[in-house]
Amino acid sequence: MIQRLTAVLRPRTREEGEVGFTVIEVMVAMIVFAVMSVGIAYGIASTLQLTQNSRGRETAVALASQDIDQLRQTAAASTSGIFSIASKSGSANTKTLGGVTYNIDRAVTWVQSDGASGACGTSTGKLAYKSVVETVTWNNGRGGTSSTSVGSAIAPSDAVTDPGYGTVIISAVDASGAANPGVAITITPVADGTGKNLGTAPQPTDSQGCSYAVNVIPGDYTVTATTTGGIDTAQSQPSIQTPITVTAGASSPVPFVYDTASTLTLQYASTYNATLPTNMSTVLSSPAGGLDTVTPWDVTSSSLRVTSASRPSLPVFPFTSGYTVYAGPYSNSTNAATSCQSPNPAAWSTASQSAAIGASPAAVATSPGQPASASVMMGVATISGVKGRYITAISSAIPGAGDPGCSAGMTMKFPVTTGDTATIALPFGTWVVYSGTSYGSTSKNEIVSNASNVKPVTPGNVNQKTALIIINYDNTLTLDPRGQTS
Repeated sequence: MIQRLTAVLRPRTREEGEVGFTVIEVMVAMIVFAVMSVGIAYGIASTLQLTQNSRGRETAVALASQDIDQLRQTAAASTSGIFSIASKSGSANTKTLGGVTYNIDRAVTWVQSDGASGACGTSTGKLAYKSVVETVTWNNGRGGTSSTSVGSAIAPSDAVTDPGYGTVIISAVDASGAANPGVAITITPVADGTGKNLGTAPQPTDSQGCSYAVNVIPGDYTVTATTTGGIDTAQSQPSIQTPITVTAGASSPVPFVYDTASTLTLQYASTYNATLPTNMSTVLSSPAGGLDTVTPWDVTSSSLRVTSASRPSLPVFPFTSGYTVYAGPYSNSTNAATSCQSPNPAAWSTASQSAAIGASPAAVATSPGQPASASVMMGVATISGVKGRYITAISSAIPGAGDPGCSAGMTMKFPVTTGDTATIALPFGTWVVYSGTSYGSTSKNEIVSNASNVKPVTPGNVNQKTALIIINYDNTLTLDPRGQTS
């Protein structure tokens, strides 16, 4: 007994005291366990995410397939059902299932018998079927989004157009190139043609900017697009295309570029109290639309008085590139019979004696339904001794120094002058100035009669014929944009 107690109570030897785990060994074991736990947890989380994503993808495919099935039923219900199938996206096409919101983007295009495809149809081929691609996106739970796409072809229940007839395909886009829905379409036969009145009027353009006329008797037709305040790139209200020829067994595409007009206010020779030519046209230049000749007031009137303060306005197509505005019949045609470069300040590219050259007026931006304002540069001169007389200016066939010329010719007519001196604004160029007792009269050459009565207000000069110096453009008035700023 005593020996047992002694064995228990006596101090352990050094070797016996080291039996068991040290603190370091325990810490290493804990670290290994922690690393293994993180890996296991990550594996579990990844598995859950993959499961969630797989479930989301299955749901997305089911939603896309369900939408396609509904569209197929719509197309099968009637021949016209195929036309109600259109692209759809955004908040109007979402579904929430299991707390997850699925965004469904449906893209629909017509495929024609010749293989061409487009939102409305782009070629003369028959309308064959619609290609539908459903793209579904959803939050994948990892801070990002996942997506999947399902595509299918949907055919009409019967041929879109019966044999022996044609189809008219109308498409409408706005200034930005986006689809323009709600545009009213009318189709009428051209007089004395073989076309006939349509049995069913075409519907306004749909969400893709499309409208159709089917079973149209072959012949020539006029197609008109109309909306309140709408205008096309040719500055026409409404927009008209004619003749559109319809052929049996084929489609006739009619594209419109049509948008809500911008109201453009024009300020001619804005810093001068000048009278403008009553019969003067104005040219709008746009990189997208080219040159358009417009008449902001009644140019046929002989008594209308238009001045710098008149500020006429007109509706214009809202090109995103805007417009540069020229007073007078500017034309950059290479045909001498129609060319008229003088009204464009930038065409005066030869340096003047003061080393100035002409600069193009600043372009004016326009937006659908919004107002815009343009300052239109012109040359200004005073003509004295013309009370009760009508002034007429005719461009010289021989342009003055630096003038690029107007071989097409310009004639500017003014109303009767009420005071002794008239301040007139003219397009840039070289002019022969006349006056007479009736509108448009050229009975008296004002410079030949008394050159001191004609004085340029803006840069320019009177080219008076003298015995010492003879030049080809004698007895003319040159109004020069070089160095002019307003």
